Amino acid sequence: MIVRDIMLQANSYPEPTPAWAMERTAELAAQFNAKITLGVCQVHIPPVSNWLANSLLNIDGMIGSENKKSIDNVNTLVSQFTSIVPAEYRGETIVIDCPGTVTPWQLAVQARVHDLIVVPVYEHGQISAMTEGLVFESGRPVLLLPAMDGSALKLDRVVVAWDGSRVAARALADALPFCQQAQAVSIVQVTGEKDLSKTLPLSGVVRHLALHGIAAEPVEIELEGQDAATTLHSYCERVGSTLLVMGAYGHSRAREFVFGGVTRSILHDSKLPVLISH
Repeated sequence: MIVRDIMLQANSYPEPTPAWAMERTAELAAQFNAKITLGVCQVHIPPVSNWLANSLLNIDGMIGSENKKSIDNVNTLVSQFTSIVPAEYRGETIVIDCPGTVTPWQLAVQARVHDLIVVPVYEHGQISAMTEGLVFESGRPVLLLPAMDGSALKLDRVVVAWDGSRVAARALADALPFCQQAQAVSIVQVTGEKDLSKTLPLSGVVRHLALHGIAAEPVEIELEGQDAATTLHSYCERVGSTLLVMGAYGHSRAREFVFGGVTRSILHDSKLPVLISH
């Protein structure tokens, strides 16, 4: 895969996505010489149509005020997109009407014709739901991007999680453009959580990457704590990795992120970007 077409997911309510998300995504676009599409969810809360509520509390007036806030924030985001992202990396802006709340479903449809989706991680109540919806519904890899204290985006030390599964193979393929630009690539397998006896050895992954011009280091680590996801995240912090790549599992009702350890960590206090594929 060649990254030429990036979608940046943005929120307009209750506050607009921070400007740093556009700055970091512009840096990413420069690395790949890619275009950025700004995908914005404009929240539209429907009127209550309740006479008593409107008489006592002016609910429809309050709703109208909140809808205007979302519209104003969309305008702010579009203006920032034009001023922050250089013209050579700036693509189109897509504004999606989201009735009542931020929703990933319509954005996922648009994202299917992009190479990569960037989801900024900051204090927003719908980040987890947005991430899950885009990962499982778009068919495209999702890059969770934290603020990183305002420092420039560097994805030069890549850790690829490997358990031999289909989703791990999908994540490996989606990560090839990142691995080809990295200074160091590690293929990491967590032992002690499940039976890996029938899994392709790490040497097979190293051979495959070598044919793509990538010199990868095979690493086995013991399970720490409750799950492999948390173990991987801790390992990345110890060795100074700048990008973690992993697959996302989803099985009908049990779809709520089997990789939840990493998701919880990055949504709260991680400075590590995570590339997720399904």
